[in-house]
Amino acid sequence: MKSNINLCVLPECYLDTNLLETLVPPDKIGSTRGYNHKHSCNKVVDDMLGKLQDDFAVGIVDKDRRPLERTAQFVNIDERHGLRLCKDPNKNHYLIFHPPIEQWLLDEAKLVGIALDAETYRLPTTLKGLLQETKHEHSKHDKRFKCLFRDLKAADAPGINLLAKWLEHLKSNPYNTDINTLQNL
Repeated sequence: MKSNINLCVLPECYLDTNLLETLVPPDKIGSTRGYNHKHSCNKVVDDMLGKLQDDFAVGIVDKDRRPLERTAQFVNIDERHGLRLCKDPNKNHYLIFHPPIEQWLLDEAKLVGIALDAETYRLPTTLKGLLQETKHEHSKHDKRFKCLFRDLKAADAPGINLLAKWLEHLKSNPYNTDINTLQNL
C-alpha cells in the first residue's frame, strides 16, 4: 500500500494534471504535493503494470481512436458525459477516459455558457487555437486554465463534475471502492 496516494493518480498530460489538481487538490504529504504526471497514455499503463502493479492506481487518459495497449482486461463500469470509467477486475486499478481534452473543454464550457475568451480566461475559442495553448509544459500551471476549471465545476459542467466525483471517491476508498456508488455519483 502506497503511503502517498498522490503517486497513485496518473494523469496523462500537462493539462490533465492541471485539471485534476484544480478539481481535486492533491493531499499534502511530506514535501510532495501533486499527482504523478505522465507524458503519454502508454506511460500511465507502464506505471500501473510496473510500480503500482500490486497497489491502487487510477489513470486519466484521452480516448484515442485506437484502443490503449495492455488494457484489454479492464471492464467498463460506467459511461456518461463523455467519460468512461473502467476497472481491472483483479486489481484496484481504474482508468478514466475522457474525450480529447481541448474539444471536451470547449464542449463543457458551451454546455454551461462559459466563454473561453472572457477577460477572466483569455483563452482561444477554437480547437486549433486551444491546441496551441495546451501542448506546452506551462499548461500544467496555467492560471487561466485553473480559473476555467474552477468555474466549470462551480457552473456544474456535467463531465467536469463527474470526473471530480469519481476521483474524490476513488482516492477516499482506494481499496474498498463500491462500484454501485461510482455508478450513482
